[in-house]
Amino acid sequence: MRRFLLAAVLMTVLLLATTAAAEDYNRVRSPKPYSWTGFYFGFQGSYMKGTSDWLPEGSSQHLKNDTEGGMGGFYIGYMYQTPVKFVVGIEAETNYGRLSSTSSCPNPAYACHTDINWIGSMHGRLGYALGRFMPYVTIGWAYAGADTYVNYLPTGEEYGSTNSYLGWTPGVGFEFAVTNNFLIRGEYAYYDFAKRSATIEGDEADIRLANHAFKFGLGLKF
Repeated sequence: MRRFLLAAVLMTVLLLATTAAAEDYNRVRSPKPYSWTGFYFGFQGSYMKGTSDWLPEGSSQHLKNDTEGGMGGFYIGYMYQTPVKFVVGIEAETNYGRLSSTSSCPNPAYACHTDINWIGSMHGRLGYALGRFMPYVTIGWAYAGADTYVNYLPTGEEYGSTNSYLGWTPGVGFEFAVTNNFLIRGEYAYYDFAKRSATIEGDEADIRLANHAFKFGLGLKF
């Protein structure tokens, strides 16, 4: 009987040790699936190219300037991964820099300028979790600040105004979790702003801005 009890104890210990070793092995071979749920923030750089469309008051002649430049900024948001791998979220971003354009005005004594100084947005995101890789689409509200002015070429004097613009922005991109907390992303976004009346040297002009943005970002998720 004593030998039987000793054998039973040894078998129990061996079974428990084998089970624990198997669980450890399974954890190594089959790690816990990555979850995109959580708050995050990051920094991004972008190259942007677009147009600044002027329509002076009382004129039917549009003046289109090509805007181009780079911006840097940050983003912050929250994501939730559903049981069926769709990821929904909301994000805010702000970008600073300068997108500039210059062209001749209808009056050749003047040069017309547009300088976009900042662009931001508040948008929703919808992605699909493929492990640590997530493609996504976005759509939301956009806002920007820009200087529109003319330069009187004979004297170099400048006349214009600074205005804010509102619009919308769709986008598409991907995100990759390098570690559980460190994320990288690439994104394309289009910013389309409604026309805004600007006062330039006592005259009014309707200004409409639109931009294509190609972004790269580095983020941290909590």
